[in-house]
Amino acid sequence: MRFGISGALCNVIFILGFNACVEAFESEDLPASRVYSLFYLAYIPVGHAINSLLVFGWPRPYLPNLLSNAPIGLTAMALGTALTGYFDRAGFEGIADRFLIDNFSFLGFDEPGPDEERGEFYSSIAVTVLTGVWSYVLAMWVNSSEPGSKKDPRKEL
Repeated sequence: MRFGISGALCNVIFILGFNACVEAFESEDLPASRVYSLFYLAYIPVGHAINSLLVFGWPRPYLPNLLSNAPIGLTAMALGTALTGYFDRAGFEGIADRFLIDNFSFLGFDEPGPDEERGEFYSSIAVTVLTGVWSYVLAMWVNSSEPGSKKDPRKEL
């Protein structure tokens, strides 16, 4: 339950921040995959702090725990960057728009106007879900118990 709440909070913050950065750097002609990797790199300590506060408890000492969890963020960043680049090249936004318009127009999905741009919304949701599952599995593995110690049955997640 706590990991779900933490994951939802982290994902909402991440999607809002990523989409804001895509819009902010649009004029500089940076590809979405580059914006994703730079934003995710800056977001690793934020996500770790949220997970520490809501799921695993604040670690003492903090910095070694952050460093042991950083590879989770780095591998998620690499996966997310690759997926974002792939989705961008494959035209995932258009595919998602077309799917929603063709199948769910009764819910209000319609053709974008001539000057309406949807950005990287659907791609960021798909990437966030995939990297979220990846990060969840790795975080449970890394943080479930201390190396060399037996798992405390009272510390069930």
